[in-house]
Amino acid sequence: MKKLLFNILFLCLLFSCNEEIGRDISTDLSQEADQFFNFSTAINEGGYLGNFSYSDYFRTQSQSLPGCPKIEIDQTLRLVTLDYDAADSCSQEKNFKRNGKIKIDFSQSNTQLATWWMEYENYKFDNTEIIGKREFKTLSTSQNQEKFENLKIKTDNGLSFVAKGTHTYFTSRFSFRPFALSFVGFIEGTNPAGRKFTQTLTQAKEVYINCYSEGWVLPFEGEETWTVERSEGRELTYRFNFSSEGECNPQVNALLPDGRTLILNP
Repeated sequence: MKKLLFNILFLCLLFSCNEEIGRDISTDLSQEADQFFNFSTAINEGGYLGNFSYSDYFRTQSQSLPGCPKIEIDQTLRLVTLDYDAADSCSQEKNFKRNGKIKIDFSQSNTQLATWWMEYENYKFDNTEIIGKREFKTLSTSQNQEKFENLKIKTDNGLSFVAKGTHTYFTSRFSFRPFALSFVGFIEGTNPAGRKFTQTLTQAKEVYINCYSEGWVLPFEGEETWTVERSEGRELTYRFNFSSEGECNPQVNALLPDGRTLILNP
């Protein structure tokens, strides 16, 4: 009789634990998707700045860049500094909070290597800190490639990503000025829980410069797939789809590993 009661008690505890685990996994999936979305937004937010040429910045007004940073150009060093702490009055449609500086070193952009670097200095985008350096180089008149390693993304509640990646950008120009950008690429790293992840752009992300000029930073089209490791060699896959009907603020749908759909940006 005692053995029977023990077995019943054990089964009750087991089912209770399984129910808790299921509930935790369900919550964790949506939280993890949101973390990946914030990471992706922070990475993409500055990527287009690295695709402006040195001469583009001479023709660029502060009000046409998200956050309206003060633009400083050192012609001796060929160094462009975007100072968000000294930002001009900004009346853009979408105005994320930004602090710190972004420095773009064009000292080698006019050499045979055609390489330049973008570095963050105490920079925060919407309370997300970005730390590190991104390297760009010219592949053709309309195509650039970016590589970065040990880029860190830290959220305001202490969570952090460390990543390395490669992107290939295609710039469309009208009257020598960029008006659209598309890119594909691959990122790998570790998420805040210490798990390894990869991000693959399975459909090119498309952005309009005029949308960036009004402070909007999300692509109006594209798809990315995230794979994150779990214990015992298992992997979970997320798929984010960006879509818009001629607007600068797209809808972002996330397909979670359990089949549910989550709207990340309505």
